Amino acid sequence: MENNRFRQTCLQNIISDHQSGSAEIACMALKALADYSQRCEEAQPSTYLKELNAFAVALQQTRPSMAILTNIIDAWLEEVNRSKHPQSDVMTLKQVALGKAEELMAQSSQANERIAQHVCDLIADNSVVLTHSISSTIIDCFTKLAKREISAIITESRPGNEGLQLAEKLSKSGIETQYITDAQLGLFMEKADVVLLGADSILADGSVVNKAGTYLTALAAHDLGIPIYVCAEKFKQSRESRETIHLEEMDSAELNLADLPHITARNIYFDVTPPRLINGWIDEEGVQTLMGTPST
Repeated sequence: MENNRFRQTCLQNIISDHQSGSAEIACMALKALADYSQRCEEAQPSTYLKELNAFAVALQQTRPSMAILTNIIDAWLEEVNRSKHPQSDVMTLKQVALGKAEELMAQSSQANERIAQHVCDLIADNSVVLTHSISSTIIDCFTKLAKREISAIITESRPGNEGLQLAEKLSKSGIETQYITDAQLGLFMEKADVVLLGADSILADGSVVNKAGTYLTALAAHDLGIPIYVCAEKFKQSRESRETIHLEEMDSAELNLADLPHITARNIYFDVTPPRLINGWIDEEGVQTLMGTPST
């Protein structure tokens, strides 16, 4: 019963978390798997693995718009299930499960650090950097860029207002920042030198799934000739297409609309930005001007 509550709490925490970026969500899921792998009391290796697999799949299904959640848990499952052989005992499986979760969390963190370095190599001193929504990768980029006397323009990113979290972090880093409503993007885009965005998923054709408003941000940047770069580790690359990706819709109560006849509130959290609007995708290996093709 206690383990049941633990699993349900972990699942609900991820489902209800609308403030964290997808890499942070993936880390939460790996921590949950690591914890559960140690507390699971199944004595037989086969039933122990069955429990771990079921919980892992349930975690993957919590946030279908986030490719990293599927991919990083798949990598964990592959290692854990591969370790099963006739001589395996539950203690051995527990060590593998914990070790792989810790390895993947470290790998994701290191990927963000390398992406941030690639961004620093790309962006000139004193640049004005615009971003929309929040991303742990983008926060790492700003942390490194702070030494370069850049300034920032950030959106409030309704609903959820993740921009408030980002504003606090940039303030602590000493980055001069203009905080704007999403509706002011068209006005402020011309003041930017470059747009940096995170991603929840990068689709097979290079399209970017990110917080709703990203597509409009990219359109404004493209119209004014402002370069736009998407920063995302390889775990965020998806085999899905625009036609098959599931864009999560959240509770419309977040929009604070009164109950009115004939009015339906919609709160789809993500949109899809086509690759034609993107100048480059920055992953841990460098800047890609076409998906899978490093720039020179």
